[in-house]
Amino acid sequence: MAETTVYADGQPIALDIAMQAAEWLTTLMDGDATVAQRQAWRAWRDAHPDHERAWRHIEQVSGNFQELDASASRQALARQPTARRQGLRALVWLAAFGATGWFASRSDTAHILLADVSTGATRRQITLADGTVLHLNVHTAVNLRYTASGRLLQLVQGEIHVATAQERRTPYRPLLVETTHGRALALGTRYVVRQDDDQTMVAVEQGRVRLTPRDGGAPVIVAAGQGAGMTNNQVLPVRAIGPEAWAWRQGLLLADAMRLRDFIHELSRYRSGFIACDDAVGDLRISGVYPLADTDAVLRSLPDALPVRVQYRTPYWVQLQAK
Repeated sequence: MAETTVYADGQPIALDIAMQAAEWLTTLMDGDATVAQRQAWRAWRDAHPDHERAWRHIEQVSGNFQELDASASRQALARQPTARRQGLRALVWLAAFGATGWFASRSDTAHILLADVSTGATRRQITLADGTVLHLNVHTAVNLRYTASGRLLQLVQGEIHVATAQERRTPYRPLLVETTHGRALALGTRYVVRQDDDQTMVAVEQGRVRLTPRDGGAPVIVAAGQGAGMTNNQVLPVRAIGPEAWAWRQGLLLADAMRLRDFIHELSRYRSGFIACDDAVGDLRISGVYPLADTDAVLRSLPDALPVRVQYRTPYWVQLQAK
C-alpha cells in the first residue's frame, strides 16, 4: 500500500497519528471511557506535538459529526458494539475529511476504516465460513469475498496468517489473498502475508503458495520454509525463512542477529507512541525471544544485552542511545 499523508491546518500529519486521534475521539464519544483510558489519552496528547495538533484539529471538526445525515448516524449507533465502533470511527473520519480540509492523498483510509474485519492494538483470530482460520496481527484490515466460484481475502493493511481449510464444495474454489502488489494462491497451506508500502512479504509455514504480481511478471511458487517479497511487477528472490515470520501469533518477537533498528521497527508495531533509535546504535545485533504483551519490559531489558541507554521522554516517547 502506498504511503498516505493527511493534513491538519495545512501541515502534514502521519496517517497513523491521524488514525490514533480518530480512535481516541471514538473512544471518548462511546461514553464508556475509563479513568485509565482518559489518562492514557492525555499522555498520548503530551507525547508529541503532532499528537496535540492532530487532536485539536479533529476535536475542532468533531462538531460536524452532529451535522451528518441523521439516518447514517442512527445506523452507526444502533449496531452491535464492534460494528457500532467501526461506524462511529467512520463518521468521525467523514466529518474530518468533509468539513474543514483534512485531506488524504489517497482513498485508502476509508477502505481501512470500513473493512470487513480489522484490528487496532490487539491481535485477533477468526474462523471463516469454510473453516479457514485467519489470524490478524495488530493494525490489520481485511475484506472477505466468498462467492460460488472463489474465496478471496483482500488484505487492505497489515499482516495475516492463514491456515486454509480443505475445500469441500464442488466445484473447488481457490483461496486467494490479494494485496496492492498482487495475489497469493494457497496450494493447501499455512502462511503469512504482510503488506508493506513497497512490497508484500509472504512466508510459508506449510504447503505451497503461488505468487503472481499485479502488473505482470512470472508467477513463483514458494514452498514451506521459504519466503519471498512481491512488488507490483516481480517476485523477489526466494529465501529460507523460519518461525520468526509467524511467532507473532503466539505473542512473541523472535530475533536472530537482527539489527537493533530493525528490531525496534518491529517492536514499535505493538505499542503506542514513538521509539527512536540513534544511528550510533542502530546496527548493533540482537538475538532472543521477546514477549509482545509487555513492550516496556522488552525495552528495559535491552541495556542488559547491548551497550545502549533507554530514555523515556514520556510514556509514549522513547529513545535508544549509546551508553
